[in-house]
Amino acid sequence: MPEIEFLRDLILIFAWSALVVFAFDKLKIPAIVGFLVSGVALGPHGLSMVRDIGAVELLAEIGVVLLLFTVGLEFSLTKIYEMRSKVLIGGAVQVALTIAITALAAWGVTGDGNKAVFIGFLVALSSTAVVLKGLMDKAEINTMQGQLIIGVLIFQDLCAVPMMLFIPFLAGQGGAETGLVALGLKAALLIVLVLAATRWVVPTVLRHVVDTRNRELFIMVVMLMCLGTAYLTFEAGLSLALGAFLAGMMISDSEYSHQVVAEILPFRDILNSLFFVSIGMLLDLRYAFDHLPSVLAVTIGIILIKAPIAALPALMFRYPLRLAIISGLSLSQIGEFSFVLARFGQKSGMDLGGLYQSFLAAAIITMAATPFLMGGAPRFASMALKGIPRRREDRTTGSGVMYGPIRDHVVVVGYGLNGQHLSKVLKATGIPYNILDMNPSVVREYVKRGEPIHYGDGSREHVLDHVSIRKARLLVVATSDPAMERRIVSVARRMSPKLHIIVRTRYVREIEPLSALGANEVIPEEFETSIEIFSHVLQVYSVPYNVIMEEINNIRSAEYRVLRHMPTGRMESPLASLIGHKLGMQTVEVPEGGVAHGKTIAGLNLRAKTGASVLAVQRHSDLTANPAPEHEVRAKDILYIVGDAAQLKSAADLIRTKQEQ
Repeated sequence: MPEIEFLRDLILIFAWSALVVFAFDKLKIPAIVGFLVSGVALGPHGLSMVRDIGAVELLAEIGVVLLLFTVGLEFSLTKIYEMRSKVLIGGAVQVALTIAITALAAWGVTGDGNKAVFIGFLVALSSTAVVLKGLMDKAEINTMQGQLIIGVLIFQDLCAVPMMLFIPFLAGQGGAETGLVALGLKAALLIVLVLAATRWVVPTVLRHVVDTRNRELFIMVVMLMCLGTAYLTFEAGLSLALGAFLAGMMISDSEYSHQVVAEILPFRDILNSLFFVSIGMLLDLRYAFDHLPSVLAVTIGIILIKAPIAALPALMFRYPLRLAIISGLSLSQIGEFSFVLARFGQKSGMDLGGLYQSFLAAAIITMAATPFLMGGAPRFASMALKGIPRRREDRTTGSGVMYGPIRDHVVVVGYGLNGQHLSKVLKATGIPYNILDMNPSVVREYVKRGEPIHYGDGSREHVLDHVSIRKARLLVVATSDPAMERRIVSVARRMSPKLHIIVRTRYVREIEPLSALGANEVIPEEFETSIEIFSHVLQVYSVPYNVIMEEINNIRSAEYRVLRHMPTGRMESPLASLIGHKLGMQTVEVPEGGVAHGKTIAGLNLRAKTGASVLAVQRHSDLTANPAPEHEVRAKDILYIVGDAAQLKSAADLIRTKQEQ
């Protein structure tokens, strides 16, 4: 029975792929590469274990449709507008130059201009899935290079759709220019219809569906939009993938897009795995080994072409050369959409002959090498820049503004939200400070506002010398790049052994390496969030404020060892006996128009009403301990009250009560 044969093939594919992906995960190699390798092993050029390749390819086509649908969901017009400079300028430069240079090189080999441009299309696209996973693993999504890389990837994925429209023309279909114009007009008409549906139809339909609270109906309608739009574009002479992408765009700006992604992801991931397995089945290992020198030449050529070109957008935006090198290496692989274009080109009659096998082998190698390239990129950039005393990334201001000599100050590296809040407090308290940031637009903006901000890489000695790091009392590192944080701490500690270094990092796992490099204090965001959560929980249970602060200080003073060596049994803490049993202290401010305003301590009669006692009263900078019964309480006074948890809560509620009008 053919059904049983197909089921057997699916079981074999998933079993084999699970083992390969598990092994690759241990080696930090992306799952996509594991699926490709599984296809190579199971396909007709390997062990020939899968018999019904046509059925696998049919499911793979649906996987491509769902892939383009989720891509459309991610690329809302609002998101593209917010990142327009990185997406449109950086992406356009990378894609256009890569196509042009690759096509020129390919034309010298093939002698066919159309094939050369098609090869340029394949090489221009990078792997969104592989690169994003690498950025997430390194916690670099929100870094400068991370945002730039994402912007370029967005443009590349958007380019996959018009490339699909152009491929039939390159393959000699569609009546040359007339056919291409007709396809363009059809695509433009579809986009207009999609925009209209996005504005007036889709929100209404989804709102009524969501109101039913029927999950099955919601999934069914979403799949209908995806597959229905794909089918309509196919009937109009365009690709299924284009229709799926437009369907995703229709839903992307609605409030239901995140739920749609959550519901579609399991289907997409399973079917996409079959797509990459089917691509791997196309690779002829014998050809790859017989032509190993040419395969390696193609692989090295792809990296040598893509890496320098992908570094150009960073240089255009005046990012440091180090970040440009990291960005270039991160985008130097072949992408998953290149496989989609390659398959589409084959169906359109674009025959590359032996070059196709060389491309498949080189693509798999570049994707497998990406985690290692991204991991080694910072070190390679540092080695490449070693010995260069002054380069563009070392210049400290873009405006020529010079600041006077400074000492015993704070150096703030990174002018994001944390750096901005810190500088406001330092300015308000009269503490001198200098700021370093590598975003030229941020530097230009705050130089105009009079901030002592400098453009430069904080991991370079010359830059730190310019902000007088040897004379500073404190260094605060507030970047979002773990690798950069380590280098800054290492260089700063070497330059100034007595400098107090505070690092704000993303994850608890960064505490030990940063401390080993010389950081005095490491503050991980995820841990501070956990402290904030448990402090709010304790407040709900009326635990006295001073007890909460004592617990927080106990954890912080232990340098977060409670998280490194979490005991498995129950922790004995004074907190357990304090809640509801022992006395605590709390401060309460007397509000304007409150019942306490204008009354004496005796008149307030707090002890008789609540059981709590007033220990002290603070008015502005004056503190009165053990106030006399005739001491008058006024608005804005701060009362220090003592009692157990219930008494403190009752006293605070009473003091905050408003007078009846």
